[in-house]
Amino acid sequence: MREGLAKVRRLLTVEQFLAEKEHYYLVDVRSPREYAEAHIPGAVNIPLFNNEERALVGTTYKQAGTDRAKQVGLNLVAPRLPQLVAKILQASAGKETVIYCWRGGMRSRSICSLLEALNYPVWLLQGGYKAFRRYIHNFLSQAEITVPVFVLNGLTGVGKTRIIKILQQQGHPALDLEGMANHRGSAFGTVGLGQARSQKDFEALLALALLDYQTAPYLVIEGEGKKIGTVRLPDFLYQAMQKGQHLLLQADLPVRISRIVEEYQGSAEQLEELVQAVKNLSRKLGKAKCEELAALIRREELERAVEILCTDYYDHYYSDSRQAKDNYLAVVDVNDLYKGAAEIIGTINLYLYKQPGFIGRKE
Repeated sequence: MREGLAKVRRLLTVEQFLAEKEHYYLVDVRSPREYAEAHIPGAVNIPLFNNEERALVGTTYKQAGTDRAKQVGLNLVAPRLPQLVAKILQASAGKETVIYCWRGGMRSRSICSLLEALNYPVWLLQGGYKAFRRYIHNFLSQAEITVPVFVLNGLTGVGKTRIIKILQQQGHPALDLEGMANHRGSAFGTVGLGQARSQKDFEALLALALLDYQTAPYLVIEGEGKKIGTVRLPDFLYQAMQKGQHLLLQADLPVRISRIVEEYQGSAEQLEELVQAVKNLSRKLGKAKCEELAALIRREELERAVEILCTDYYDHYYSDSRQAKDNYLAVVDVNDLYKGAAEIIGTINLYLYKQPGFIGRKE
C-alpha cells in the first residue's frame, strides 16, 4: 500500500525531530483509538479518520484492495479537508508543523502534500510513530545510568512527588516517574488523574527525560517499586535506584494528612473513586474498617479518613523501615517543602564534593 504514495519535499527523521522538538508543532493524524493507545509525547491528535472510518478503510483494503480503499478514504475525508487544514494551521500558532501517522504512509503523506500545495511549512516524520517507537526501544535497551542517583524515600504524604516537582522547577535533574506513569503507585493511584499511561507512553516519556539529562551530574528519583501501577521500570533504572544513595524525608502526621487531603479532595465523582479504592483494601483492613472509611469519605470528613488510612494502612504496609535511619545519606525534615528541597540539594552537593576526582562545582 506504500507504492504510489504522494511525494513530500520536507522529510524529518526521528533523530532530527528530537534534536529540536521544541521548535515544532507535532500532529498525530491517526485515529483517536490509536492515539490513546500510544503516541509521541507532546503530539496533538487531529485525526484524518475517526475510529469507525479507519476500521472501514482497513476492511476495504483487505477485501477489495488498495485502489478501492483509497477511494473509500477519499470519499470519507474530502468533505472536511478544509476544516482539517484550518484546524492544523490554527493549532500550530506559527510553529512549523510535523505530521505523522503509523509509519509515514498514506494518511500523513496526504495531509503533508495538501499543506505543501498550499505553501504552508510542514514536515513529514519519516517512518511515523513506528520509527519513533523503534528509537525509544533501542535507546532504553542500551541505556545505563553512570552518574550518582539520589532516591527520596518517606511515608505517604511527606511530599516526595512535590519535592521532585520543586527540584525540576529549580532546574535540578529530577525524574517524576509517577507523573510519567500518571499513577501514584498505590491503591489510590489514579484517583482524580484519569487513565494511567500505557507502557509505551511511559517509556517514551522516560527516554526523553533521560535524553534531556544526558549531561547532568546526578539524578534525583522518588523511591518506587519495580512497578508503578501497571507500568514496569526498566531494569537498568531500577538497579540504579537500588544502588543509589537514599534520603529519608519526614513530616509531621498533621502535615501529611493535610497534603493528602489537598491532593485527593475534589468533585463528588472523585470522592466516589476514593470510596471504590477504599473498598478494594478490605483484605488488608477488613470489611468493617473499609465501610467506616467509605462513610467518612462520603460525608467529606477526609481528614479523619486520611488519618485512619495513614496509621492503619499506609504507615503499616508502605513503611520505609527497610533500612535503619543511620543507613540513609540524610534524614530531611520536609514540613516546609522548599526548605526541605534546599537541604536535599545541599546534601547532594556535599556528597559530590567528597567524591574522589571532584573538580569544581558539580552542578
